[in-house]
Amino acid sequence: MSKEDRPFLKLILVGTDFSVCAARALSMAVAIAKPHGAKIHLLHVLMEPVQTFDIAAALPYPDSGARHEWEAAALAHLAKEAKAVAKRGLEATHELRWGRPSDMIMEAALAKKASMIVLGTHGRSALEKLLLGSTAERVVRLAPVPVLTVREKR
Repeated sequence: MSKEDRPFLKLILVGTDFSVCAARALSMAVAIAKPHGAKIHLLHVLMEPVQTFDIAAALPYPDSGARHEWEAAALAHLAKEAKAVAKRGLEATHELRWGRPSDMIMEAALAKKASMIVLGTHGRSALEKLLLGSTAERVVRLAPVPVLTVREKR
């Protein structure tokens, strides 16, 4: 099989925060993957509490028990979403990482040799973007593969 005959889409990485917007992005990824026989890889990133603002510095740092609960809940949700994708006839895997979401999404895309990244966007205000950043915006600018962003319904 020549390079031109090989399918472009082999694996689509879908970053999820389990929001309605992320669910829309997953649905879009499944619709794109299905005709190509591509696999779906779901990724959720848990962030360490940041101490950027004074209020965050006053909050107690989560103990290992809390971290374990967060991980268990996220893994259960990821498994549920992967199972729903599999019911639609596609192979689905899932992964949980700790770190900065945009960095972890790009690292996972490289590690998994993703053909595409699909993410939901939350339509934050300019102030929210300044304070919180935009994961989707950063991934679009720096990703090693094409990125499809799916907006929230308005």
